[in-house]
Amino acid sequence: MIQARSKQGKQVTSNQKWTSSTTKPSQLFMKLIDDQTSGVFVMSSEEDIKCLVDHVAALKVGEERSSNQDICTLADWMSSGKTSKILVLSGAGVSVAAGIPDFRTPGTGLYSNLKKYNLPYPEAVFDVGFFRSKPQPFVTLAKELWPGLKHSPTMTHSFLKLLSDKGLLLRNYSQNIDGLEHLAGIPEEELVECHGHFRSSSCIECGAQADPDRVKNTIVKKGSVPKCENCGGNVKPDIVFFGESLPDRFHKLLRKDVKEADLLLIMGTSLQVAPVSLIPNMVNCNRVLFNREKVLKIRKKQDMFLEGNCDDNVTELCATLGWKEELLEHYAGCRLSSEANQKKR
Repeated sequence: MIQARSKQGKQVTSNQKWTSSTTKPSQLFMKLIDDQTSGVFVMSSEEDIKCLVDHVAALKVGEERSSNQDICTLADWMSSGKTSKILVLSGAGVSVAAGIPDFRTPGTGLYSNLKKYNLPYPEAVFDVGFFRSKPQPFVTLAKELWPGLKHSPTMTHSFLKLLSDKGLLLRNYSQNIDGLEHLAGIPEEELVECHGHFRSSSCIECGAQADPDRVKNTIVKKGSVPKCENCGGNVKPDIVFFGESLPDRFHKLLRKDVKEADLLLIMGTSLQVAPVSLIPNMVNCNRVLFNREKVLKIRKKQDMFLEGNCDDNVTELCATLGWKEELLEHYAGCRLSSEANQKKR
């Protein structure tokens, strides 16, 4: 509540936002600055005081919404109906808070931690030719990364689920193989896992589908290489290795989605792996980059760069939108039971 006093000594109080007045708020501020004789600011009319009080109240409300003007603007786009078909491109950065390292951060990234496998080069762990002759490094890595065992969806995944629930998500194109979007409950029709997933498996030689439960058991419990029951070749989960094509569904949906999208959110990605990295240049809409590094040329008045951790920025955005309670509720609801129990201790 903001209060002021007129020349007549009458107190004026307001809780309303300033919308319009014959006197501009800037002019009222000048009156305050000019009248410094007694240390008490006196104004000529109750109308002027109410105008100023309301304007300051509106500024105060804005400060409570968010200290980041770009987040406020993005929230306005999303709540005003200006955007209703949001395309999301997500990378490894959205899963870091789940305890899954990204790929390329020096020292902590996945590729930096693969030296123990004695690979000729880090990317070899996802190379079809290398897997054919030396599959064990991938099997060991897959055992650690297998979805649903150690890692729960992050706050950002919960935010994407909220977009879906509110009818704002056109499609989420994920570069990740961790399956956290799926675990967060994003509908299959709104999710494109560009680089595949662990929920199905097939032989790299004859292409025959393998029983997913048998493959999971062989890798996770035994730490062994699954073999094809048809030809004896090596079997791997249906994640896209270097030298393999992206799923047909990716190409089919992308052609349509880049035309329909009215906003693109780019979240936690280095934009170094084509063809997914080309998506930002294919859309004709505003783009918002949630990332630690500015990996995209930001166009004035068309794009935003929200620097920092994805989870922090989506939490602030949801608070501004009035979605924070829903966000936290979903986030708590999709914790793995073992992780939830550890947090209670």
